[in-house]
Amino acid sequence: MNKHQPSPYPQPPTSAAANLTGPAQTHGPAQPGRQAARPTAAPATAAPHAVPANMYRRPQSGGGQAAVAARVARGTQGSDRSYRQDLSRLRRSLHRHVKGKPTHPTTSQTIGQQISRFIGRIVKTLLLLIVLLIVLGGGIGGGMLLAYIATTEPLTASQLNIGSQTTTMYDADDNVISISTGSENIDREYVSIADVKNTYIDEAFISIEDERFYENIGIDPRRIASAVVSALANGGSATHGGSTITQQTVKLITGEDERSAQRKVQEWYRAIQLKKELTDDEILELYLNLVPMANSYVGIQTAAQAYFGKDAADLSLAECAFLAGIPKSPSTYNPRTESGLRNALRRQRVVLGKMEELGYITESQYQEALNTELDIKRQEPDISGTSINSYFAEYVYSEVVEDLEDQLGYSNALARQTVYSGGLEIYTTLDSTIQSYVDETFAKSELFAAEPSRYDGLSELPQAGMAVIDNQTGAVVAMGGGSGTKTANLVTNRATDIERQPGSSIKPLNVYAPAIEMGLITGGTLIKDEEVYMDPDNPDEPYPKNAYYPEYRGYMTIRNAIKISNNVPAAKVLNAIGLDTSKYFLKLVGIDRTNDSAQLSMAMGGFEQGMSPLEMASAYTVFPNGGLYTPVYAYTQVLDSSGNVLLENKVVSNTVYSPETAFMMTKILEETILGRTSSFPYEGSASAFGMIKNANGETISTAGKTGTTDDDYDKWFVGFTPYYTAAVWYGFDTPRSIAGPDNEGAKRIWFDAMRNVMADSEAATWTQPGDIVGVEICVESGELATAACRADNPANVITEYYVKGSALIPTKSCSYHNGGTVTGFQDGVGTTPSE
Repeated sequence: MNKHQPSPYPQPPTSAAANLTGPAQTHGPAQPGRQAARPTAAPATAAPHAVPANMYRRPQSGGGQAAVAARVARGTQGSDRSYRQDLSRLRRSLHRHVKGKPTHPTTSQTIGQQISRFIGRIVKTLLLLIVLLIVLGGGIGGGMLLAYIATTEPLTASQLNIGSQTTTMYDADDNVISISTGSENIDREYVSIADVKNTYIDEAFISIEDERFYENIGIDPRRIASAVVSALANGGSATHGGSTITQQTVKLITGEDERSAQRKVQEWYRAIQLKKELTDDEILELYLNLVPMANSYVGIQTAAQAYFGKDAADLSLAECAFLAGIPKSPSTYNPRTESGLRNALRRQRVVLGKMEELGYITESQYQEALNTELDIKRQEPDISGTSINSYFAEYVYSEVVEDLEDQLGYSNALARQTVYSGGLEIYTTLDSTIQSYVDETFAKSELFAAEPSRYDGLSELPQAGMAVIDNQTGAVVAMGGGSGTKTANLVTNRATDIERQPGSSIKPLNVYAPAIEMGLITGGTLIKDEEVYMDPDNPDEPYPKNAYYPEYRGYMTIRNAIKISNNVPAAKVLNAIGLDTSKYFLKLVGIDRTNDSAQLSMAMGGFEQGMSPLEMASAYTVFPNGGLYTPVYAYTQVLDSSGNVLLENKVVSNTVYSPETAFMMTKILEETILGRTSSFPYEGSASAFGMIKNANGETISTAGKTGTTDDDYDKWFVGFTPYYTAAVWYGFDTPRSIAGPDNEGAKRIWFDAMRNVMADSEAATWTQPGDIVGVEICVESGELATAACRADNPANVITEYYVKGSALIPTKSCSYHNGGTVTGFQDGVGTTPSE
């Protein structure tokens, strides 16, 4: 039964409060057909978490109260004075039986602080009242107010058009990859006002939030003045706010909630304008879909589903009143907490009382609603939805929400409603073919657990995240957020959401490439791997240490130090360039750790805040792209429901490194993929996988870097070809050591996916800048190779790359093979890092 259906029960006389409201208004209370009782039978047995029927029942107080009520019901048949006295007695009697009031979180304050807070509230409310009077009456301050109004950004048509329309997402070839009507995300499901007109939800909100909603001009001077008086009478805390529903809608659209006279004046102006532009029902529909309902739920439809397990269109009077009480303070009236539920039920009584006072419901409906048991759902609802979005689609939705907030000034609630049910068309950078290859890889359980029996008894298996980026454009073309098939929406996307320590995979970005750019090192620079003491907090302990045996391996070139992920050389080089310089270069490639507290541990990938695969892949594109960095993006355009461009991503690249630095770093990172390339007796840490080949067996140049964190908690591989860059993180969601063959997990996943991605690509190699020269050096000394070097071992001689004319090009013949001694970069130095 809805509020427009006649009740099968005998109808009592209209309440005294209803009689006092005067003739029925076109939009106001006591409309024909809206007074019908809406009885709801209490269930015979209480449902789980149901409120006992008699817990909050308003008791009768015997013949005295009944007699008073009878006289009040007769209206003004007696004297006006007697009538007012009787009405006053009745209300006092009723109020005495509303036990308790909502409890608000408190903090211990001194008497001085309480007095200061009291005075501050009074001053603020008086100032707002004065400003209101100035706005309405003109005169003094008119110029200031005109300035405030002149600088007010108007609400746009796209901000007001968030109806229940289907949003469509496309891949790079304009194929549909996702549609959304909001139902896929229960915390943001849209409902039209027409769908809930048969309930009391509109009357409930209007009664408690803005009783003159249908009559005011968008602001309500009487309500504002009443709030000021209330604040003065209640120690600076008003019993109700001064904002109308229209004002609240403006705040919900813009997200602006700064406490200032300018902001308040602009809010009033926008509210007045909004009242002119939209009908009352249109404003109410916006409000009911954007209002916060505790626990991250927004709008009445999501709240109805979350707390009562039903659609908003099916809410009873008691449920409507309950929901209408939450927005005043969602934390105080949170139905998911014990104190919040008690507060919400007390608040429900207030809402129902106000509805009766305004004539929206009768006395019998009021009593019946109070006696209705509410079956409050205490568990989070299933949010998997009927349509499961891909990791990529969910990431794009979140990016569009964020950009609507940052670029167009949408509130979070409005942005999310617009994205999920605002009829947008979102054009993405997804390459569906590449995505299919990534999906195939992530479906192979053997890549995630080579020996599943190792994990018997554990609650989880290893996981992974992967992001693939087009080098030339910086666009995300594919991602994998977790192993297997994605079975729910709003789950962790390990390509974008995680922040894990990168280990040695960070070294090229924050240590070696900056040092090459600064002219301090090349791949041929000799450096000594030795015991050093670089931890100022533990000056007697060797630090850093290496993760291999023998622990120190003496002199080697920078090229070979990177090849085997040596920690001591990385710490020495970081010490030379300084922490601030290291962070500066990281920020240039999209990893801002300016305020990170990490010190020398940065050289080994130890940060306060970790990285995601998307961040790492994006940063690494600077090497195959000739030193240019393009901020990562996953969509190109977003159109509103009318076809207008809301958002657009344009490719803007910034120079981080010279082409020479990028090429030199790239050639060094090839060593990770290669086996023994000189007399240096170690292979690259990913040499078992080798260079990628296409379907014709032709080589596609490949470079990259592995990364491992302490106790083997995190495994990384970040690699690139001339076409694409990809990063893979591998490990447990709850960090624990990875053992056995799964130490290769990140590399297995990367190469499995990228071999398929590159299968149809042409053979390709790196573009060598014209200012790069190759010089034959001795790998033992880093100096010019001689016949003696070749005589000792032909593999001693390698070609290293330098910038033409650089002071770092060796001019001295190999001293090591001519009976002399060699010195290396910062030879023998073991100091704390530079600040």
